[in-house]
Amino acid sequence: MTPMKLPFRPLDTLFGRLSLMIVGLVVLVHVMALLLIDKERAKIDAQRSLNNLVIAAQVRERDPVLAEHVADTLGIHYVGVARAIEAGCPAPCTDTNGPLEESLRPRLGEGSHVVVEPDTSSVWVRQRDAKYWIVMPGFMPPLSRFMGFSALTLVFAIVTAVIFAWQVQRPVRELARAAREYRIGRGVHRVAQAGPHEVRELVSDFNDMVSELAESERERSVMLAGIAHDLRTPITRMQLRADLLATPKDRAAFLRETESMSRIVTQFLDFARENVSDSAFVSVDAHCRRDYGAHAGDSAESGATAAAEDADDGALVKLALHAGDGFMLPAVDLDRMLSNLIENALTYGEPPVEVSTKLADGRYVLRVRDHGAGVPEADLHRVQRPFVRLDAARGGDAHCGLGLAIVRRLVRHHDGAMDVANDPRGGFVVTMSFPYPRKAG
Repeated sequence: MTPMKLPFRPLDTLFGRLSLMIVGLVVLVHVMALLLIDKERAKIDAQRSLNNLVIAAQVRERDPVLAEHVADTLGIHYVGVARAIEAGCPAPCTDTNGPLEESLRPRLGEGSHVVVEPDTSSVWVRQRDAKYWIVMPGFMPPLSRFMGFSALTLVFAIVTAVIFAWQVQRPVRELARAAREYRIGRGVHRVAQAGPHEVRELVSDFNDMVSELAESERERSVMLAGIAHDLRTPITRMQLRADLLATPKDRAAFLRETESMSRIVTQFLDFARENVSDSAFVSVDAHCRRDYGAHAGDSAESGATAAAEDADDGALVKLALHAGDGFMLPAVDLDRMLSNLIENALTYGEPPVEVSTKLADGRYVLRVRDHGAGVPEADLHRVQRPFVRLDAARGGDAHCGLGLAIVRRLVRHHDGAMDVANDPRGGFVVTMSFPYPRKAG
């Protein structure tokens, strides 16, 4: 059964989730730190301001001359109520609200007023019924002055977090890539051990597992190839000795049996072959017209010929080729795929066999359908496995259940996907899709 392709969502990846989690924590900690710092700063400012105000007020009441010297020492000055706005108190010189004001106002007593200039952070304080304001110039920069540095620190922390998340997920990403390469038959790729201890252990176990599986696969392929190769010689001798049979009928039946055995041996050899062909790429549409069209073998491949092939109702193979010349595959691999599928369709199903190509949803599609009884729905996932024959559903001989397995391996090697199903109109259909555009070589 063809694996379901999951949609790509950036936040559904390990890197996306790690980045989101770490960046979220960094931002949360940063904001909380700013809020706590601002709150504690307001408490310190309030206590300091209160001490200065008490001293300034007491000295002002007892000795106005000394009060001026104390004011110079404390860095404050007195401003009459009538001159407050003129001296810089924000009009209309009424109470402002903020962490400092909320902390300071209750300590000055009922009826006191506190005003903070937003630009200079100077604090204007007037006790109840006092005829003057005590002005404390800004002695601590406002929080906004730290925002630039704070933002720079936050950006640096986010970039560091994203780099860290990328480094953590990279071994897992390489592991997934190696597993995918092995699954589609592109050989064994050992993954470099990196990352946390648990990830390194996982990579090590994966490398060992894949190496053992590859070794088992090689041993099986060697065994199958050896058996198939050794059988070719006695089959050839049997075919030569068919002439010794007395009657033409027995001779023809004997030759049919040896031909069936020869086809089985050929399937074994195809399945045991580890690598796909490095033959030249050819147009799938042109190949189908040349080898399976109504005028197979003719040199003409014009649109009129293609139309005649499509319109031939009596042909065993019907073509509907609309992918265009851009759909290309290696000639040998394409021939192996089509020959296996068409032979299976004619053996297990009923003619005509429909071969169609098209470009749909950004992928090239090659489709082969017969008009037989189909396959039981419960067995659709099994027919792609090696050595599986559903004799109860689709009879036949001269096959060992390797045809679809060979096709599936070739399709996956060319970055394609294969799906098998029963056509709603009847018959068994194999659909193969390949990336667009196809690159030759």
